[in-house]
Amino acid sequence: MNNVKLLSKRTVKLFLVSFLMLFIEIALIRWVSTESRIFAYVNNLVLLSCFLGIGIGCYLSNKKPRLYISIAALSLLILLIKMPLKVNIADQNLYLFRDIPLLLSNFSDSLVWGEAAISSTLWATSIGMFVTLLLFLIIIFIFIPIGQILGNSFNQHKNSIAAYSINIVASILGIWCFALLSFQYIAPGYWLVIVFCLYFALYFSRESRSVFDLYSIFLFAAVLIAITISPLEKEETASTVWTPYQKLEIKTFIDNQTQINRGYIIDVNNIGYMTLLNLSDEFINANPAYYSTEFRRYCQYDIPYLFAENARDVLILGSGGGNDVAGALRNNVKTIDAVEIDPGIYNLGLKYHPEKPYSDPRVNIFIDDARSFMKKSEKSYDVISFGLLDAHTSSSNYNNTRIDHYVYTLESFHDAGRLLRKDGILTVIFAAQRDWIEKRIYFLLWEAFGTPPLAFRKNDGGNYGWGGTMYVTGWNIGNIDRALNANHQLEKYVEANSLKYTKENHNIPVRLTTDNWPYFYLEKPMIPNMHLCLMGLLILLFLGAGKTILAEGQKLNLHFFFLGAAFLLLEFQNISKATLLFGSTWLISGIIISAILILILAANYYVVRFKLINLKSIYILLLATILLSYLIPLDIFDSLGSWPKSIIASIVMNLPIFFAGIIFVYSFQKTKEKSVAFGSNIIGAACGGILESLSFIIGIKLILPIIGLFYALSWYYLYKKSSMQKHGNTGQLNLSE
Repeated sequence: MNNVKLLSKRTVKLFLVSFLMLFIEIALIRWVSTESRIFAYVNNLVLLSCFLGIGIGCYLSNKKPRLYISIAALSLLILLIKMPLKVNIADQNLYLFRDIPLLLSNFSDSLVWGEAAISSTLWATSIGMFVTLLLFLIIIFIFIPIGQILGNSFNQHKNSIAAYSINIVASILGIWCFALLSFQYIAPGYWLVIVFCLYFALYFSRESRSVFDLYSIFLFAAVLIAITISPLEKEETASTVWTPYQKLEIKTFIDNQTQINRGYIIDVNNIGYMTLLNLSDEFINANPAYYSTEFRRYCQYDIPYLFAENARDVLILGSGGGNDVAGALRNNVKTIDAVEIDPGIYNLGLKYHPEKPYSDPRVNIFIDDARSFMKKSEKSYDVISFGLLDAHTSSSNYNNTRIDHYVYTLESFHDAGRLLRKDGILTVIFAAQRDWIEKRIYFLLWEAFGTPPLAFRKNDGGNYGWGGTMYVTGWNIGNIDRALNANHQLEKYVEANSLKYTKENHNIPVRLTTDNWPYFYLEKPMIPNMHLCLMGLLILLFLGAGKTILAEGQKLNLHFFFLGAAFLLLEFQNISKATLLFGSTWLISGIIISAILILILAANYYVVRFKLINLKSIYILLLATILLSYLIPLDIFDSLGSWPKSIIASIVMNLPIFFAGIIFVYSFQKTKEKSVAFGSNIIGAACGGILESLSFIIGIKLILPIIGLFYALSWYYLYKKSSMQKHGNTGQLNLSE
């Protein structure tokens, strides 16, 4: 009876620590990447720190876990990011841990929105690097005790497959619990309350408890209370909304002298991003001083209809708060299909936009990814307008693409061209902070439509219209010329601000983004300097941690290490492909990760149900399905219907994960040192996360041969271990090997 109770208590502990681990991991990825924005642009950095912490913790599972270290580290992280302390660096007053990491953004080969606000020197960049590394280390220490408890739970459990299955089920529930909170726009304060409850439950589930653990839990509660009354937290009033994608703050745009409400300003992730402007004829006529004659005549939201005066059907991609929709309505468009990925931004536009464009019956709103909508749509349009589709968030917690990357690729403009009528026009407005981004869009449109686009600069920043570079193109370029000839004032305006680029010796002077290389904010195939600096520090940190582990007498199991590295890269591949096939919405990301974990459960069942003599046949099937995934072009699935596409594409993409899961579970069942095996796997996954940056150079597809190589190496070390065991060796391999 006592044994049953003990087993039940250990099962509860394993479930709790697994759920807590996944919940904190996703919460920190989301919260830290929002509040300290540099992590949104090196978006797997938080994930890597979580993996390293868990992996190191599993290695140290033979040591007594000190849960209070995890709680204290999390409390410190919250205080550092939320504390109102400001310092002056490079003549800028910056919040110490929220803004300083942005000092890394001044490398010229990549782009971070809002970087111009911070002028960085080598000294300032070094401070930014130090602060970023400090935050990274704190996150590692949050997860080390959690990893120790997890590793210890694996070692104590008699049935390793059952233990691993509990871990997976708890992870799935952790993912969807957080997804549900995001869907309900629940703010981070409530996430942390859930974390507090989970820590409390984990404390009581353990056989041995420390009074320091209990004190730290109450300390954590005090920190939660403190941040709710801090100056920074007071900024988060009812006007702050945490959507499934980002943090939105809406503020009234009131003239300080006249107290007239001109509209609203929306900040995204703590930086100015969008305005909801009142540009109605009634408001402008009543307040002519607010907007210049040029702005009123050539407002970026009205320009598309100067080239297509009789437009009936319009598609707006990235409709945001509704400015582009309001512009179309002012020009008497009959029907408007407005696509916006973030329901929170749409809801703010619906509620607050002064012209109420989303309430007009002519407007059809689609909460969807722009690329996904274009793939599904069969309707044709007179005007297709790409709004300001620059994103501040990644498409997933597990890859290095942003939600707008696949919107600005050659294939994306081909998709748009398919929906554009022969006499229609396509417009793009983009605030390019680099000349190579300006050129990239120019040549993407040239390549997609066969003729150079009309391009000119729009500078409406002083009027809170943001402006940028406007591109106009279509299948019949003569229509654009006729519109200019019929409107001499427009022709003069365009000519005065025009941009023209030429091909150099018939070669395009910039790298065009494609679905295989979608890195729109990267100048050319290379690992950005910002990433290289951080990767160098991480490698040094990893080697230092490795020496510490070896000093404790632990060894690295290279079989599990390469399984982990290959698995994370395979996960990166699947998420990138699914984003292209189904869109980069938060729901798609959650479904993909859950599907991967469910396949691992299926692999667990397979190992329990069927007796395996050896893994040779499974490895052959694994490598064969990776080769199949490499050879089959992704666009072949787009020709299928919706349900056949979902089923067949999911099977083809996920078969390697199923076979890899069988290999892991079978090996995990046979190994004696389960905490070392799991730790090796997690650290391998962290290394796979670092190697994910190779896609910046070679593209996404060529990551597949690297995945195949890593699985082949795991096969080699598995049989090397078997050979060593036959000769009386334990088979665990040194890190130096």
